[in-house]
Amino acid sequence: MAMTNDTDRHVVVLAPMPLEMDAIVTAFGLSPTSDAKGAPWTGNVGNSHVTAIHIGMGPPLTRAALTRLFDESSPDHFHVDHVMIAGICGGLDPDLEVGTLINPEIIIEHSSGAAYRHTPPGDAPQSGKLMTTEGVTLDHGLSQRFLEEGCLGVDMESSAVAEVCEARGFPWSVYRCIGDRWLDNLLDARFVALTNPDGSGQTAEISRLIAAEPELAVKLERLSSDTTRAARLAAEAAVRGCLALES
Repeated sequence: MAMTNDTDRHVVVLAPMPLEMDAIVTAFGLSPTSDAKGAPWTGNVGNSHVTAIHIGMGPPLTRAALTRLFDESSPDHFHVDHVMIAGICGGLDPDLEVGTLINPEIIIEHSSGAAYRHTPPGDAPQSGKLMTTEGVTLDHGLSQRFLEEGCLGVDMESSAVAEVCEARGFPWSVYRCIGDRWLDNLLDARFVALTNPDGSGQTAEISRLIAAEPELAVKLERLSSDTTRAARLAAEAAVRGCLALES
């Protein structure tokens, strides 16, 4: 990774979940701006100054975070040249394994049908569509329909990034890696219900659930391993995208 103090570009990388924030901080080599919980992390990659922000999950929290970022009267405002979001997504295509990077041509918002063309920096091959939903979906029929419509993955934030950035005229890009697949049946609805809006889990409740049903521990362990690896691969792809801004 090339590093320089001659930074003239500001890239903001959004992390919906703590595990994604951890992966971004590591991949970009960032440092905390303060000891306060939720404080941004910053650093330099190539000729870009990078700020990573943990935003929480879903379109509303994503829109709110970007609105604060772009609002010149907000204390969270600063100059931005490019917005990235990096993290995991659900895989829809049975032929795409967990750990596969998704570089979609089109981002679709499920609730409205709005579509956004994805033009990330660099020359990594693009294919398919990425669907953004309001919440986690465990509906296999809906997942199959998304696949039939050409979607390779599903997440909960990317279309909101595209929506807000395009309305304000800011370039954006998406870096997603498959962390789980609907056909593997690892994501138990009870795990979803015990996930906080910021992406953290309700540890005590999850422990009680596993104590009552020990067989769930195997699923959770695999899911944790898969999503951690996917978050790392997505963050590393975002670093490559950041460096590609210089070409």
